[in-house]
Order: sequence, then structure tokens, then C-alpha cells
Amino acid sequence: MSYLVLARKYRPRTFDEVVGQENTTRVLQGAISSGRIGHAYLFTGPRGTGKTTSARLFAKALNCETGPADEPCGTCERCRSLDSGAEVDVLEIDAASNTGVDHVRELRDQAAYVPLRARFKIYIVDEVHMLSKAAFNALLKTLEEPPPHVKFLFATTELHKVPDTVLSRCQVLRLSPLPEGAIAARLAEVFAAEEIAAEAGVVEDLARRARGGMRDALSMADQLVALVGSRPQLSDCERLATEGSRAAIEEVVERVLAGDRVGLLGALPAREGSEPEFLAGLLDHLRGCLLAALLGERVPVMPPAEGDPDQRQALAARGKSIGARRLELWLQELLHARERMRLLPSHARLVLEVTLLDLCREESVLGLDELASRLEALEARLAGDSPPPSAPPEPQAPAELRPPPKPQDAPPRSAARPTSVAETWTRFLDELEEASPSLRALITRRGRLGAFRGGRATVKLVDLSAEERLLVGEVRNVKTCSRAFSRAAGQEVELAFEDSARSAPGSADPFTKSVADLFEGRIEE
Repeated sequence: MSYLVLARKYRPRTFDEVVGQENTTRVLQGAISSGRIGHAYLFTGPRGTGKTTSARLFAKALNCETGPADEPCGTCERCRSLDSGAEVDVLEIDAASNTGVDHVRELRDQAAYVPLRARFKIYIVDEVHMLSKAAFNALLKTLEEPPPHVKFLFATTELHKVPDTVLSRCQVLRLSPLPEGAIAARLAEVFAAEEIAAEAGVVEDLARRARGGMRDALSMADQLVALVGSRPQLSDCERLATEGSRAAIEEVVERVLAGDRVGLLGALPAREGSEPEFLAGLLDHLRGCLLAALLGERVPVMPPAEGDPDQRQALAARGKSIGARRLELWLQELLHARERMRLLPSHARLVLEVTLLDLCREESVLGLDELASRLEALEARLAGDSPPPSAPPEPQAPAELRPPPKPQDAPPRSAARPTSVAETWTRFLDELEEASPSLRALITRRGRLGAFRGGRATVKLVDLSAEERLLVGEVRNVKTCSRAFSRAAGQEVELAFEDSARSAPGSADPFTKSVADLFEGRIEE
């Protein structure tokens, strides 16, 4: 007899068995009991939180022979057929494998036929965001006005990739990461049913490592039992191939604080491929430090994994020693690293190492105030208070050979100009922090104000990576920065980025060229 993994064996078969998603189950049951059943539902949330399970339960409740019932009986032919995967009128489709328009056209043609046995013909489409644009377009008309016997149930982990035209035709149900207490309680029930005698703290540790996903928690429980048998100890959890132990994360933080680059690289997990999980654990730990430092040990929004008093005291002490401002900057840099890992998954190790090594530098934690003061001092030095050294008079041509007088040059900038520019730049970064923290972190690290005159401004960028160049090249991001700069300057400003790596010597943007022409100057690199 083949073994059935715990995640499948203990999959909920009724709405009451669904853990941590009471709002979603209440909406579905309420729709059935009130007779207000929509034709399309979209379940969205992180992996392992019950999206597909909720869709299957809803399909079972709709087709139950005693219903539609707000709780399927589980014993009729329709319920048993769906549980076994043999229900011909409930079709589960993996959009990741059926992305093309031809698959959707086939689905659309089949939808016209009435169900063979059940009350409704139900299509459950998993990872629906993977459909192509043409496939979405082919689905729109049927999705808006399907036959009365058809229901669509979609599931996705990336809601932002689903077109608005599809979202507007669906009822969207958002599933949240499960509370760690709920995951631990469910694991305890499963261990009891499986006669697994786990040491105290094991289920809590597995719940923390699952990061809000019940399926991940049950999968790790399977792995743990296969590794050590039916009496797992708390120390055995450290052997799981997950994001790393709390001790490993704390050691990395200590190495960064000490500026110990060699020790930092040695403290990172040796297993290649675990970088995203390790980074997620590091982000959670630093978030806990920041919350404890700012709001105290008893703050209710602390991560549940850090629930014991001793751990909270340790987090608060660490947070205060690092400093709130420094923690905020670290979190911004690590969040940016997480985005780069998604763009370059094959270089995740390099991204993690470079980011942490960069955090070891003292300069990487300068606050905006200090950066602004340094910029003001630099501009003041560049402006200079003493006149330039006098040059010997040039010989004058006869009056009749002299060219006509040129228009008077523009008056010099006032002494307050450098400070004004620095304040505008600081306000721009503050405005951008609200609109897009990732863009703000990128521009703070790579950019400087090149020119600002009238309604035009140029930000010069240096040492951009490939993914950073993609970010600043998006029209949407340029518009976001322009709006932020306009708010900071108190006037409408069109902002442009200048990539130093793509600017040939002596070249300049049209704005800079127009300024050079106006003052009869030349552009030098």
C-alpha cells in the first residue's frame, strides 16, 4: 500500500476543518445559505494557505446531493466522487501547463454542455495568472455571462498578474498566512492521530518555519519523521533543510554588526538554494528587533514565533543596540535584495552575499539628515566664497573689429541656492519613500541630482546592475519619481534618469545641452 503524505491525508473535507481562514469560509457558506451564489470566484493568497482546498470544498458544497449545502455531507455520491478525484463535472486545470489560447477555447466550448451527473459544471483553475494575455481575452465573454450551470473557481498566488478585466468579473477572496498558533495546534492533532510522540516545542518550531503555510508545515513534519522517526526532538528540527535556525540568523546579524566580513560569509547556510528562505527568516528576525525596539516587548504585532518573554527581551535588547534607524535601512536593503533574487534566481547566493557585505560598511547606514548635511557642505565648497584667481588682461582688439556685445549673462545663483537644492533632494527622497521604498533605496544608493532648472530635473545614476537598470527604465517608475520630485519642489517637474554607463564621453541629455547652449559653454566629463 502506497504511503499518503500528511498534507493530502489531512486535507480538510469540510469547511469546519479549514484552519485560520474563517472569513473566507464564512463568505462561501453565506453565499450558499442565502442563495447568492456568484458565477466566478478568485482565491488569492500565499502558498499553502488553502486556496485550492477552499475551491474544492465550495465545489463539493455546490454539488452535494443534499444541497447546495453550506456544509457538504461527505457521504453522497457527488461528495465521494470529488474526494476521490473522479467527479467528471468538476474539472481541475493547472494554468501553468495550459497557458495557451487553444486550451481556453476548448474549455469555453465545453462549458456550453450541461453537466453529466452533478448540479453544476465547475472549473477550478489553479495559478490562473499563468494564462497568456490571449487566453485571458478568450475567456472574458464566457466569464462575464456563463451558462447558468457553469461556475468558475480560480486560484492564484500573484493577484497583481491577473488582468483587471478578469478581476472585475470575479468575487475576490483573499486568504491570509495562517497564525502560527493555529498551525501548531493542527500539527499537534495530526501527531496525535499518527501516534508521533514529539518533544515539547517541536510543533511550535515547525509552525514558525512554515511561515504561514499549513501545507509547508505538514510537509516538514513528514520530512522530520522520515529523518528521525516517531519521537522527534526539538534539536532535530535544526536538521531540516529550511531557512536556517534562529541561532544561525543571530550569528549573521552579529557578524554584520561587527563588520566581520570573513566570519559573515562563513556563517551563511552552506546549502545552495536556501538563500530566499534564509533571507525571509532574517527579515522576520530584524522586523521583530525593530518592533521590540520601537514599541516595547509587549507589542501585540510581534511575530508569534518570538512569543516567549525571554526571546522578546533578547529581541528588544538587540534592537536597541542596533538602533531603529539602522534597522530600517537594513530592512530596506534586504527587501531590495529579495526583489533582485526573484529577477536573478540563479545568482541568489551572490545577491545575498553582496548585500550583507555592503551592510557591514559604516557608510551604508548613514541617515538622510547626515547625507543632506554632507550634500550641503559639498555644494557650499563647490560654490566657494572666494573669487577665482585673477588672470592677466587679454589684449583688446580695435573697437571696429570687436564683435557686438553679447546679452548680459544670467545673474549668479543666490547663496541660499545650494541649501535649497539639498532640501529639495531630501524632500524628494522622503516623498519617494512613501510612494516606492525600493526606488528610494536604489536612488539613495546609486543616484545624485545632476541638474534642476525650471520644470526639468536630471538624476545621474552610477554602477547600476542589470535588474536596477530595468527598474529605472520602466515608464511607471519614472512617472512615480517625477510626481515625488514635483511634490518636493512645490512645482511640476519632469524628471529624467541618466545612466552613466550608457552616456558616451561628452554626451548629455537634451536639457543639459540646452543649458550649455544658453550660456555658450561646453560639456565636459
